[in-house]
Amino acid sequence: MRTDRSLELLREGYPWGRRLRGTAAAVPSRLLGRAAVVVGGPDGVRRFYDPRLRRSGAFPLPLKLVLFGPGTVHGLDGTEHHERKAMYLRLLTPDAVAGLAERAEREWELAARRWQGRERVVLFDEAVQVLTAAVLPWAGVPHAPRELPRRARQLADVLDGFATPGRAYLRAVVARLRLGRWAKRLVRRTRRQQLHPEPGTALHTAATARDHHGNPLPQRVAATAFLNVVRPTVAVSWFVAFAGKALHEHPEWRSRIAEGDRAALDAFVQEARRCYPFVPVLAARARGKQDVLGFQVPRGGLVVLDVHGTDHDPARWPDPDRFDPDRFLTGTVDKDTLVPQGGGEVDTGHRCPGEDATLAMLAVATRSLARLPLVMPPQDLDFDVSRVPTRPRSGVVFALDRARQ
Repeated sequence: MRTDRSLELLREGYPWGRRLRGTAAAVPSRLLGRAAVVVGGPDGVRRFYDPRLRRSGAFPLPLKLVLFGPGTVHGLDGTEHHERKAMYLRLLTPDAVAGLAERAEREWELAARRWQGRERVVLFDEAVQVLTAAVLPWAGVPHAPRELPRRARQLADVLDGFATPGRAYLRAVVARLRLGRWAKRLVRRTRRQQLHPEPGTALHTAATARDHHGNPLPQRVAATAFLNVVRPTVAVSWFVAFAGKALHEHPEWRSRIAEGDRAALDAFVQEARRCYPFVPVLAARARGKQDVLGFQVPRGGLVVLDVHGTDHDPARWPDPDRFDPDRFLTGTVDKDTLVPQGGGEVDTGHRCPGEDATLAMLAVATRSLARLPLVMPPQDLDFDVSRVPTRPRSGVVFALDRARQ
């Protein structure tokens, strides 16, 4: 019997898949007490999203319940998945994403005014507040300025601690419980017509959604569906912190973006998503005994996609650990080689429906930061690749240059 690699994954974090696979598209392994095959690269991505694999039961329950909650689209398959996914696609239309980006741009402008005269600003902390302030009203939540910092902190705690043993995980559990109670109240009050979110907002859509039998979603599931629109928006804060690091370390790109070079901005944003760690791996289970790129997987066995390793595959990305937005200025990107938020098809598969929103929110933040006269003191901008999720250790500290304001 093969050695179980679960503790190695927990200990090593992002580099684990690359170390295990090397240059292979697939390697046999064992995880969570089950036979497994770890796959990566474009062939691995395509095989991972094959319908012979299922998502239900693949994600470890202690992580799933804290990050996603019960009954969510991430663990559904077949008709139920298709119908729930359609709800998110209706929410995240191009017009809706543009509206969210406009709100975020206004919030970044307000934040820049608050930073004037401050000696020390931590970009990551500010991003959490800014993105929460943008997404809650967009999602249909009534304006409550005093409540916003608390919800922002809770959303960040869930994201920061769901995969980290110890105090961070306990904070994540407590934050998830509090957010769940809050979201259920919002859903309940909407259903009782005590709140009146606009049709088409996340709160209204979740509160009025029905399952594939035509019944209203259980209150807890509807609340979770609402949170699974809000939470990923705040998760962009991790990318924003890395974008701040990259702007500081690559001032030539900062200048191009500040001058309005849209192609440079788009390339920078894509490279930030590719280069910096976000999702380490994803998992699926075999519906039946089958061959996975040359290795047999029994029914119920795991197929694990090395997300970080795929985004750092030297066969597709030369010198993969180097930050180089020029990669995205020539040619087209194969959807099976860039999978920071997962792969597959958006409409019919399991690809993240919020990917366009992530790109838009990160572009707004990057452009806003590039245009500001930031002064960054000496600090530790490195990050711990064994921690999931990770971010620059300092949080990216800066102040505004008073002479240039």
